Amino acid sequence: MISAAMQFIKRDYAAHPLRHCAEVLGMAISLFVAIVIAVTTPHPPLLLCYALWETASLLLVAASYSRGSLGLTALYSGFLVIDAIGLIRTVLA
Repeated sequence: MISAAMQFIKRDYAAHPLRHCAEVLGMAISLFVAIVIAVTTPHPPLLLCYALWETASLLLVAASYSRGSLGLTALYSGFLVIDAIGLIRTVLA
């Protein structure tokens, strides 16, 4: 199972390295923000978090669109809109 996953990752990177890097970076940013929130609760740096979430969402929208995945493109686009609203509300607060 792990071998099959590693082969998929290698094939995906070989086929489209820019998309692969965008996906990995987008996921890494999302995980980083989750850690920042966990460590800084109850007062997380929301401006930083929302800015990073927007960056991650843009990377993941581009990667999923490039992959031809309607479902993931819609999901990450939804995150992009929701996080944009949160970012605007944070800036205006």
